[in-house]
Amino acid sequence: MTTTLAVLGGYGAVGAVAARELATAHPEARLRIGGRRFDEATRCADHLGGHAEPYAVDLTDPDSLTAFCAGSHVVVNCAGPSYRVLDTVARAALAAGADYVDAGGDEPVHRALTDRDPARQGRAAVLTAGMMPGLTGMLPRWLAAQGVDEPERLLAYVGTMDRLTPAGAGDYLLSLGGAYGEAQSAWRGGARVLRVLQPLTDTELPFFPGTVSAYPYLSYEAERLARDLGLATVDWYNVFDGGSRMLKTLGRLQGAMTGQSALEPAAHELIEAAGLDLFGRDPYQLFALELTGRSAGRTATRALVLRGTDTYELTGAVAAAAAGALLAGRVPAGVHYAAEVLDADAVVERLGQLAAVTSLDLFDRPLAEACATEEGEL
Repeated sequence: MTTTLAVLGGYGAVGAVAARELATAHPEARLRIGGRRFDEATRCADHLGGHAEPYAVDLTDPDSLTAFCAGSHVVVNCAGPSYRVLDTVARAALAAGADYVDAGGDEPVHRALTDRDPARQGRAAVLTAGMMPGLTGMLPRWLAAQGVDEPERLLAYVGTMDRLTPAGAGDYLLSLGGAYGEAQSAWRGGARVLRVLQPLTDTELPFFPGTVSAYPYLSYEAERLARDLGLATVDWYNVFDGGSRMLKTLGRLQGAMTGQSALEPAAHELIEAAGLDLFGRDPYQLFALELTGRSAGRTATRALVLRGTDTYELTGAVAAAAAGALLAGRVPAGVHYAAEVLDADAVVERLGQLAAVTSLDLFDRPLAEACATEEGEL
């Protein structure tokens, strides 16, 4: 029987990448490219060729969504925003007997699906299969496996400058408003501690270009990571370029972040600010992670620096990797976060092959020392 992979939002910024990755990795499979705009779905399917077929689907119409999922082996949801979609697509996929991948999702969807217990039907759902959350939880786990047997402290600086989609802007605003974590919070001694870190303004950070601002933010994903690795300390910072219009705009949008004012106008304002920041510059994503602990009774430090050029390429690649893991039977039945269930080695290997990843470097010393060495070599 031919394997059918259904990609909802398959012609969008993330979905088109996921569909392309799946078409390359699984040429024998039939791809459904779904979305409201049949002409865009057709264009994407034609570009993929082979067994790709367009499909008109409206996720707000239960009958339309049921028909889209019917007969599929895996449904990959790249539609958004996550705060509106929630578990709508997941329920339709699981009801159709398909496994499920969500490029977003996080805790609200996890709770909703856990209550439905897809494991009873032998089905699996993989959530947060994207860049952030997703890679932000997976890369520190991979780093720990590179020679830190007893990890103790994680320092993370993650910055991105890229275009924003309406769905991405809405989810980003809500994430900073407390929907997915706590600003200025950190992990200390096995617990979340509120307001323990202050923003770093007009500062220089290892591997980041020029002067930046860094805002502490402990996501629920980082908290799960800390528990799983047994970390005593996590300091996580979201990094913005100095003088960022996006950062200034975020300062005015506190009401939208906390649900006290309309989200859509705020999201459009944020999209415009991100576009102005990007004008005349190249987009980038930069992960700078430093993990310290013990190995064979001695202090061990590992650092990882990943540089990318396209947020949506990274997100789509992780979503496709999750679908591939489901097809291969490497994910047990139940509800999972991508960072906790995917083979990190395989994902990192695939990242290293992407044109959108310009470098992925591992160091056996702190970030500051690694950066100084790299600058000295240049």
